[in-house]
Amino acid sequence: MSLNPDRQEALVPLREYFLSAGGPDSHLSPGWLAQRLGMEERELLGALAYAVRDGLVELHWEVYCPGCGLGLEEFEKLDEARLMNECEPCGLHFELHLDRDVRVTFSASERLRRERDAGGARAEPARLEDESVPPTRGLDLLLVPAFHEMFAGEAPAPDESLRIGRVAILFTDLKGSTAMYAERGDPLAYRLVRDHFAILAEAIERNRGVFIKTIGDAVMASFASGVDAVSAAFESQTELHARAEAMGGELIIKAGVHAGACLSVRLNERLDFFGGAVNTAARVQGLSHGNDVVVTDAVLADLQAEASAPQFQIIETSEAELRGLPAPIQIHRLRQ
Repeated sequence: MSLNPDRQEALVPLREYFLSAGGPDSHLSPGWLAQRLGMEERELLGALAYAVRDGLVELHWEVYCPGCGLGLEEFEKLDEARLMNECEPCGLHFELHLDRDVRVTFSASERLRRERDAGGARAEPARLEDESVPPTRGLDLLLVPAFHEMFAGEAPAPDESLRIGRVAILFTDLKGSTAMYAERGDPLAYRLVRDHFAILAEAIERNRGVFIKTIGDAVMASFASGVDAVSAAFESQTELHARAEAMGGELIIKAGVHAGACLSVRLNERLDFFGGAVNTAARVQGLSHGNDVVVTDAVLADLQAEASAPQFQIIETSEAELRGLPAPIQIHRLRQ
């Protein structure tokens, strides 16, 4: 797999930092390092994923007690994590949350340190603590596309699941895809479906999300915020409308978004998300008419609280009974 030119460029200051003298090179916070290098943290995380693949840096998943804040352990791969944990100093038993209890840090690899030392430079090996920079959560790395590209198999062990307290899940589907296959023939219809996947993937990455998987003609993606998920859906719909003539007719996307708790799991040897938020998002997508985005109260709250949220209109608010849920929920149909 070739390296995106932007990520290739981002690797240059990263490599230069680790080969220079004077700065710490062990268990570095990506947020701190991004500030040091004048980069966005998400951009740096993408570059670090490639740097791990190329043996330039080492990745650390670090577990902290949610009660006393003590660092308990670290591991190199996500499949070493376990759901149930205990903090002996404070006696707390807790379920591991990737967005609360797990932090990500990086260190220069032994190979890179030898290269630096051969050049006569020395680095301060002590761990850097800077409370002004929020730690990078385990979930933050899972939402970086480059991490999925490089480490598709990096996931909890087959018999484990790790909690995520809150994540936004987007589901989309193509309206009338069965008829499209019948009218245009399988080869052309398949090409159009692939083109629409590419448009969605670009919008998802542009809005700080990650493309999790396809299910037939449907797409599942995850985001830290409901605002980003809705923005990705709107942008995809706008792009498909703009390309309608070139594609021989407009492809219409149905979209639904919900934000809530779920599990990080291994499914088909890949990282996946499972549980209540995922099921609700899938059911909400089923209520979409096309060229709209159906959201739950949790996502509407994100949109109303965020100044950078896309412009939208609520064209319908209603209660819906969703299969598998014990009580009706309120949903909102949005259009731009």
